[in-house]
Amino acid sequence: MRTLEHVLQMKTIQDLRLLTPSDYDGRHITLEEIRHILEVCDALWLHSGDPARPHAELTSGKCSDGFVDVLRALRFPRICQIMANELAAKMWDECDHEYDWVIGSDHAGATFSHCVAMWFNAQHDFTEKGPDKTQAWNRFVIGPEEMVCQVEELMTTAGTFEAVRAGIRTGNPTPVRFSPVAGVLVHRSSVERIEDTQIIWLVHYDINVWDPKDCPLCAAGSKRLRPKQHWAELTGKA
Repeated sequence: MRTLEHVLQMKTIQDLRLLTPSDYDGRHITLEEIRHILEVCDALWLHSGDPARPHAELTSGKCSDGFVDVLRALRFPRICQIMANELAAKMWDECDHEYDWVIGSDHAGATFSHCVAMWFNAQHDFTEKGPDKTQAWNRFVIGPEEMVCQVEELMTTAGTFEAVRAGIRTGNPTPVRFSPVAGVLVHRSSVERIEDTQIIWLVHYDINVWDPKDCPLCAAGSKRLRPKQHWAELTGKA
């Protein structure tokens, strides 16, 4: 089992790939470790507040003081399993319920929700992305007595979460029972509940999004950069 100090001394992806779920037998992963792992994997950037530093220009054209690309970390199966185990245990502590299905979204949510389903020993599948941000359910039938637990790797506006729920209801021939809790790895939303479902997250980051005309960083002279194209400059690693 590795200690917190061992993990925080891992400075490269190659180091992190040595981690295994058994390293967390007997202890919980800390928020400090999660942030460290995401940052080493180039999955998380948060603005320092220094207006001399650039900030993010999103694909929507809006500005942001943070950016999360969780799949950069979840592409490593052991890291994915460690995070999934921790979230599933936290969900169980909040609501010790057995689930028949764990369902995620297409694409990044599929890998992570699969690992959570393994922890709960539940059936697993994911919806398929369609036009206009819809999510379709068309491969399996969920029985009327079966309970569905939704799991996402990231929640920003809750739009994908709601689209998955709508797609399942539309595609299933009978009404669907959704669980009293749902899981999210990285929560950067103000949404804490959808219908009768409480959102349980592993980590929350307060990340702001502004129209350029309202952006305080733009007003202070901070340069706008597209994160994926200018990651090294944005994070100060250039």
